[in-house]
Amino acid sequence: MRRFKLSASGDRGWFIGDFDRAVYRTKDFEVNYRENPKGKEATHVHKLLTEITLVLTGKLVVNGELCEPGDIYVLDPGNISQIEYLEPSNTVTIKTPSIPDDKHYL
Repeated sequence: MRRFKLSASGDRGWFIGDFDRAVYRTKDFEVNYRENPKGKEATHVHKLLTEITLVLTGKLVVNGELCEPGDIYVLDPGNISQIEYLEPSNTVTIKTPSIPDDKHYL
């Protein structure tokens, strides 16, 4: 068994994917656990990858739709990502494939 701390792996919670400090390095997908503070994220789009997010705690608005614990939203390539965390929220996100530089700010 190997054991890791989330705080020591990846950047901003990305612990699986094609990253130098990933605990499991793969080009197939990325996995992130994140504690998101209240507020807005920078609007962006992914041109090549699909992003799937499970809301664990909190409330957020994604592209005008309210998401709560247990909700899963999928952003396909080309979908604009506009996220506002209405309160501190925990999420798990999977992106496939792993393309670390496929985030384009609008």
